[in-house]
Amino acid sequence: MVQNDRVTKVVPAERMPAAALAARVIMTLQVGLGLLFLAIFLAGAVAAASDAALLVAFLPGLLFVVLQGWLIFRWSSRRKWVRWSAIAIEVVAVGSSVITAVVDGELGGATLAGQVLPLAIVVLLLTPSAARWFER
Repeated sequence: MVQNDRVTKVVPAERMPAAALAARVIMTLQVGLGLLFLAIFLAGAVAAASDAALLVAFLPGLLFVVLQGWLIFRWSSRRKWVRWSAIAIEVVAVGSSVITAVVDGELGGATLAGQVLPLAIVVLLLTPSAARWFER
């Protein structure tokens, strides 16, 4: 009986760099917290069912969480567009939050502290090791 070694050959996968892994973990944390916030927000909106404006205010947060979740599931594809989409979503999140705080006149330490996670993701994804890993 002849054994075919080509079938049993194992090709090791390249390990994800620490920066890309950390960015994915932080994004997963953001999605989890976002889902928790949306559940609480939706419960309040249902309680005040007469106000349709609350449901409209719910949509951007839902879109943000869905897009982040989708990118997390596409992370292992190692495609450039996943990296750049994650960076773009986080930059838009930071920008919209800061603009809203400035317009409302509430720009302070609490607003800036809330931007630590999105800015950390942007910085981690802009590292050379993350760029090399997503060059597929």
